[in-house]
Amino acid sequence: MSWRQRAEQAWDWFGGPTFLTGILAFLGLILLLSLVLPQAPVSPADKAAFSRWLAEVQPTLGRWTEPLAALGWLSLRSSLWQRSALALLSLAVAVRAAGLVESWPQLAVCERIRRIMICAGGSLLLLGWGMQLIWGWVEPAVVTWPGESLVLPEQGLTLSPVTGTHRWLRRGYGLYLLHTDTGLGLEAQAWDDAGDPVLLQASTQSAPQESLRLALSAPNPEAYFALPSADLVFRANMQAPPPAASIQIQIYRSSTGELVTETNLSGSGDLFTSNLRLHLESIPLPCRRVIYNPGAPLTALGWLLLAVAGIGKKLQIKNEEMTNETNGR
Repeated sequence: MSWRQRAEQAWDWFGGPTFLTGILAFLGLILLLSLVLPQAPVSPADKAAFSRWLAEVQPTLGRWTEPLAALGWLSLRSSLWQRSALALLSLAVAVRAAGLVESWPQLAVCERIRRIMICAGGSLLLLGWGMQLIWGWVEPAVVTWPGESLVLPEQGLTLSPVTGTHRWLRRGYGLYLLHTDTGLGLEAQAWDDAGDPVLLQASTQSAPQESLRLALSAPNPEAYFALPSADLVFRANMQAPPPAASIQIQIYRSSTGELVTETNLSGSGDLFTSNLRLHLESIPLPCRRVIYNPGAPLTALGWLLLAVAGIGKKLQIKNEEMTNETNGR
């Protein structure tokens, strides 16, 4: 067989249904994995930020964290898997478009439309995924209190409060909220022996306040706050998420770092020291992944066109088989 014949066979295979179906199945698998597995908001090229994020998801993924990261399945948006699949899809669309132009005069109207739909669907997939790679972003774990707005400071966005327990919500063009987990909200208040409120402080940069609210989740299970007037620092560590919610509370001397006491809290409770009472109350909070994908509508339309074209091909084959059976009789 000459090299020209081999090249023609390769060209026909790249423009055939097996090659395109395999690519689409692979892209579908990537899409499914990106929804099931947590995805890094930063590229693995930023090693410091990526390592910090891996440490945050370690409690959720356990011993699978490192293997999944090494495979690139926790950063699919920028992975070689997705880029290779899109490159192969580009090749398939280009070959099919060239074949459509070449065979246009010999094709029936229905077949022309079907092939146009395949080329258009593949092109829309490429355009949609390209827009996602360039302009898309993900906030992996946003925890909010009931009735409060979702604040995304890094993106400069504030979203209206979410009501209900919907797992999947759309908020504007290309903006989606996925309910991934349940965290814990912890509200703290303190009083002295006289019953007067004692001011709490979330950090050295924050202003003291009478009531303090903290959000705990699987990626961020720890939180700290202090009672400056009592020389105490509190560490809250979520041991188990709802419904079997449990929080470990440790109390330290801020001046010496000495551990004063520790206890486990389920629901609500009071902690007492020599001269004050600390009331802690916990409630379950939804943890959501916020996804901005401006190419999602184009990608969805591309999948739809490809599905309709595939159904049309099956109907065409079925009609041909029925015609052949009728002629055979």
